[in-house]
Amino acid sequence: MWQLSPLSWPSRSQDIQSRAQSVTDKISTTTNEAVSRLMSLESDANYGRHALGTEAEALLGLRAELESLLVTGTVLSATPYQFQVGTKLDSGCYLNPQAAIKVLSSKLRDHADQYRPNGHLYCVAVMLTASQLTQFANQLVELVSVFPLPDWCQVSRLTQSLTTNEKDKLHQPAAIVQPRFKPMAKLNVNPLHEALHWQGAQIAMLESLADDANHVIGKLQALAAKRATRLGDVKAQINALKNLKGSVYAFSVTGNAESIATQISQAGAPNNHQFTVASLLISHEPMTFFEELLC
Repeated sequence: MWQLSPLSWPSRSQDIQSRAQSVTDKISTTTNEAVSRLMSLESDANYGRHALGTEAEALLGLRAELESLLVTGTVLSATPYQFQVGTKLDSGCYLNPQAAIKVLSSKLRDHADQYRPNGHLYCVAVMLTASQLTQFANQLVELVSVFPLPDWCQVSRLTQSLTTNEKDKLHQPAAIVQPRFKPMAKLNVNPLHEALHWQGAQIAMLESLADDANHVIGKLQALAAKRATRLGDVKAQINALKNLKGSVYAFSVTGNAESIATQISQAGAPNNHQFTVASLLISHEPMTFFEELLC
């Protein structure tokens, strides 16, 4: 039956803490004694570098090169489903390349928008078109699987739902009785969440101490195997990113916003398809990665 009871710290958790601390409380003293013994032997040690360490040091600049690929910028998109952008008819929403270019060019000249970028800009223009809705949906699904631009993902979901609208619109699912079940998840509400975190740290220390059952050579063998596996996984994941699908219309331009608007307008439209999504990736920094990816 229901009864009123005060909150109290679980004895199971207290027992785990007490047993863990019976060992961890001794770590500080033992570690200090071991460090003192090692310090007295420091002058006898001879430290040498591995040849790979020197080679790796010469390539440390790769981190800066990699991070330079990530730039700050903005994305300006024109889609058939945007208000005052696409043409909405009873049969659906449409946007041809000419209209998309006109919308993007006009927006670049919108001085009333406080977020309009100023100064010298780098721009990558990218466009996808199709003559049929189903073709448009299929192309978007394929493209966003490797280039998930948020605006394009939204268009992909909307287009995909429209292609199945005739089949789904008459389907009425049964109403769910309230309250609703939520998906199963870990019940880690505080104070359990904090207890798992801090007592887990205590137990991790015990696991580290207990690992001395394995000698140093055995640990190095395990580390070498783990590193080799990890390097293989990393290489495989990077190569998997290169399996690109889909194609888009794209080109890159530079200049101020007014100049870019003019260049985009003068570039012309690739076709007159009725389904179009177009975006401008704009930044004050060169977008080397996206230029090489898309153009």
